[in-house]
Amino acid sequence: MFDMGKVGQKIARLRKSHNMTQLELADKIGISFQAVSNWERGGSMPDISKLPELASLFDVSIDELLGEKSELVERAVKGEIQEYLEHNDISSEEICKVAPILRPDQVDVIYESKKGHSMQEIEMLLPFLSEDLVDQLAFNVVKEGKEHDLAILLPFVSEDTVSDIAHKMVADGKNIAVISPFIDEDDIREIADKLYQKSGIAGLSDLLPFICEEQLEQIAEQAYAKEGLLKFEMLAPYLEDDYLNALAEKAIKKDGIKAISHIAPFLDSEMLSEFVKEEYL
Repeated sequence: MFDMGKVGQKIARLRKSHNMTQLELADKIGISFQAVSNWERGGSMPDISKLPELASLFDVSIDELLGEKSELVERAVKGEIQEYLEHNDISSEEICKVAPILRPDQVDVIYESKKGHSMQEIEMLLPFLSEDLVDQLAFNVVKEGKEHDLAILLPFVSEDTVSDIAHKMVADGKNIAVISPFIDEDDIREIADKLYQKSGIAGLSDLLPFICEEQLEQIAEQAYAKEGLLKFEMLAPYLEDDYLNALAEKAIKKDGIKAISHIAPFLDSEMLSEFVKEEYL
């Protein structure tokens, strides 16, 4: 990638040599002075649309601004990326280098011109690719049975696509642990209900940390009505202490102290001791 620190220093020197404040520079090229400040501190880079304006304003070439020559950037400025790609093979290193200053649609065109990207290369480009392209990449890895690669893509995937993929994976009986942290609350509720009805508490292992308290208690009530506390070891760590303690008291009164053997490690020992004393001593 271009050295953002050096580019920022160059912009700062040019601005000062033209006796401009950051606010004046920002006004001249139609951006916020915070953006100029970020450039000069090396926190970000001017995008492709601003490079010609900056170069013209300071009477320098774009190569001088960036500190090195890049024909790909020159073609991007002129809107000639497609033509350039038809006659030139772009390395992954070159794509990653110029991506931070290009528009997402331009990065998409460059990405799609080169086949066989490794997941490492894709990961480097994810912040710069369009959401539509990233969504398609996510669908592709699921289609190819490479769900483990979703962990890299998911922070950049749209909510709708996360929802579609989650429902597809559940329908196909696939492990959804990798996608669970990215599923929205409504989908979590719907998927959790389906998995519980199909496989009981055991079917919820990937979702339990993300299910809301209300639904967890609803599931707990259904499970208790069917089998008591027999299979609560998995569910118990995610239930509120007060609710779990109350459920334990209910089970003891109904079936005796043995009824809580599966969840005893998760109960309040002091509460349990006092309850047993009151009921049995």
